[in-house]
Amino acid sequence: MKTQRRISFALAVLLFIASGCASANVDAPAARANTGCVDFYSTTDAELCWDVREAGGSDNDFRTLFSDVKPVRGDVLRLAFSPGHHRLRVTFLNRVILKPAEVDVVVENGKVTPVRVDLTGTGATTVLSKQTTMGGTPSGRGGRRTKISSEETVLFDISAVADAAVPYRPKEQMPYINQPK
Repeated sequence: MKTQRRISFALAVLLFIASGCASANVDAPAARANTGCVDFYSTTDAELCWDVREAGGSDNDFRTLFSDVKPVRGDVLRLAFSPGHHRLRVTFLNRVILKPAEVDVVVENGKVTPVRVDLTGTGATTVLSKQTTMGGTPSGRGGRRTKISSEETVLFDISAVADAAVPYRPKEQMPYINQPK
């Protein structure tokens, strides 16, 4: 019984830590106390699957703030931060990127700091994918099949620029929300 409680507690802690890896894409009607927001948006592409990380103690230590394989609704990702300086790394999960973009952002209490992220095509590359399936064969024996496919895709360079903080408004009221892509 004691072991079962320890296992249950360990699983609960693990689920709590795992859920902390993905920050919500916030869009409250008013600013929260002691909080500022950063809006990530792109004028060059839509339907992006964002991956945003924040620098920790060392240059190579980045913790995940937001990462989702589904595009965000409205094409603007809004994350809440405590006021102050933040070093962020931005990339996309559904584009082939040469190197993630890094940007320094100063977050102000009750304001939104827009970060414009631009993608520039720099050439083409081939993406190889490998899919292995297990199962029966026509002769009735177990087997394994591996399918390898290749696809040519665009290779992107990515840049991010933080603009000056503006008073808080819901995402749909921000001027960059309806810019043509």
